[in-house]
Amino acid sequence: MIILLPLLVLCGLLVSVFFIGADLPANDPSWDGAMACGFIAYVLVAFLFFLTGRPLRVPFNDGKFFTVAHRLLGCVAGGFIVLHVGLSLWAEPLTGRYLLPGGPGYMLAGLAGLLLAALLIGPSFHAVRGRIWRKATRFRQAHGLMALILLGMASFHVTGARLHVRARQQMIALSVIAAFCAALPWVGRYGRLPRPAGHRRRHTAPVAVRMAMVAGGVSLGACVLYGVRLSQWLAP
Repeated sequence: MIILLPLLVLCGLLVSVFFIGADLPANDPSWDGAMACGFIAYVLVAFLFFLTGRPLRVPFNDGKFFTVAHRLLGCVAGGFIVLHVGLSLWAEPLTGRYLLPGGPGYMLAGLAGLLLAALLIGPSFHAVRGRIWRKATRFRQAHGLMALILLGMASFHVTGARLHVRARQQMIALSVIAAFCAALPWVGRYGRLPRPAGHRRRHTAPVAVRMAMVAGGVSLGACVLYGVRLSQWLAP
């Protein structure tokens, strides 16, 4: 579970950007829960630029662990995106008007992010990927490009909505964090440290499954807690 430490650090940084110094009036629990789901989805999307599916030095597990962890956490992120959209429409049905052609750009960017998430998750499974791309290299290139666009669209959606990120300093901080995360795959590829001695732990895919379940369960609990209690407590 040590691989989740960078996720906690990233979550802490983004919490400081989203919440510190901002007046956050409490709304309906379903609306606040929807916003929390959107926040978790953004954190996970950014984190997956660190956990790309390529083996890392720590933990020293086999490649299957990282592949499964990346795929499942991507599915968790997609689930939170769906919850964000669904709960937002349920809490405030008029939100649907902003998703129609001619709506605000930041809302259409959020809708495009939902579609991109589906395009990223579906082909990540081997049975689907093999029908679309014959070469794994082509898949990785397309997957990486769509992931970059998704992170950009999500960032534009967050800053354009001006619900939690309104101040200029917040926008700059969010942009810096997003740009750093986007650059991580290239930094890791060309700045790798020497390979540790010994053999990687084998048959660690079940560990990745448990890790994804823990991350998803804790995140969902945090969203419920924020919607029901914390949003009221943080309100001025």
